[in-house]
Amino acid sequence: METKEVKLGDIVKYNKGYAFKSSEYTDEGVMVVRVTDFTLDSISDADAVYLAPDDRYDKFILKTNDILIQTVGSWANNPNSIVGKVVRVPKQCDSAYLNQNIVRIIPNNDFDNTYLFYALKANQFSTYCVLRGQGAANQASITLDTIFRFKFKVHNFAEQKRIADILTTYDNLIENNNKRIKLLEQMVENLYKEWFVRFRFPEYENVEFVGTLPIGWQYQPISESMDFFDSQRVPLSSMQRDEMEKIYPYYGAAKLMDYVDDYLFDGEYLLLGEDGTVVTADGFPVLQLVNDKFWVNNHAHVIRGKGNISIRFLYLTFCRFPITGVVTGSAQPKISKGRLEKLKILVPDVITMEHFNNLINPMFDEIYVLKKQLIRITKQRDMLLPRLMSGKLEV
Repeated sequence: METKEVKLGDIVKYNKGYAFKSSEYTDEGVMVVRVTDFTLDSISDADAVYLAPDDRYDKFILKTNDILIQTVGSWANNPNSIVGKVVRVPKQCDSAYLNQNIVRIIPNNDFDNTYLFYALKANQFSTYCVLRGQGAANQASITLDTIFRFKFKVHNFAEQKRIADILTTYDNLIENNNKRIKLLEQMVENLYKEWFVRFRFPEYENVEFVGTLPIGWQYQPISESMDFFDSQRVPLSSMQRDEMEKIYPYYGAAKLMDYVDDYLFDGEYLLLGEDGTVVTADGFPVLQLVNDKFWVNNHAHVIRGKGNISIRFLYLTFCRFPITGVVTGSAQPKISKGRLEKLKILVPDVITMEHFNNLINPMFDEIYVLKKQLIRITKQRDMLLPRLMSGKLEV
């Protein structure tokens, strides 16, 4: 396959985001896409903020599959928010508003939008931006002029479409798995609420209560309910990770960030954000329930339950556990281990706990299988990406 070199600025138009005022954010309306909502290659609405619809902001409305570039963020050794990160707008963020520190690029008519997104990923565009970023130690920025000087090789339009179709097939599988995972997670969360918030567990009508709790239930200190494995964490910069084979998941405070060639943990653990992105918009901790072999940086607490308290029960407990009271720091929010251990969680009697675990375990097991499939499909896509873009693989 023949390719030609192009400069990004020659093949796209662009528009910058708007500096919306946080004081005007609401609980519903039109989502505002911020750099803090960026995931590895998409956007999450888990901690979304909103604005009332306003015609003045029509030119900042996003469409599904728009390509966004983060222009202000961190250097490569801070994984929370890296300057030059490239994401696409997912369906759930269609018609959202574009916030400041982000630029949307729109390819010319003779260039495929999906192909462009994959081309920037394959050609290490984010690394290019990090190496050319400007600013202080904790904050980097990249100028639009520098962004648009980026050069890379491209295929003709017909080949672009074929390559984009192949890679989109993988992304559709990833999207379907994510939908199924979200449905199962909602099912187990609803079951937890029914048992431990509304106290409508099996035969609750025949159970004697002492005060507000069934007999045998108690509020137990976190220090007695879980073990921490924070001392085993090791952070890796994005430049270090770029040199690694993509085998094992690498987690940060709030999300899966990358894949690396080694692992620190093997088994099921609960990750609870320690600093950076640590609290959801509803005031609950940022959580990740992970399994198998993985690496985690030093921005998330690594937790397991003690005794008969399962990791899965802890996960469901913390999903709706108010945590803002122990968060310190304004510029960099933090949940320290010491402050966390002083909190108490509701723990049922042994029989109720066993019964509940027997009900939720099959659903969590299915989630685990789907996540394994998700990792495998993502790895296959990412291995295929550079081969297609370089022309080593014919289409």
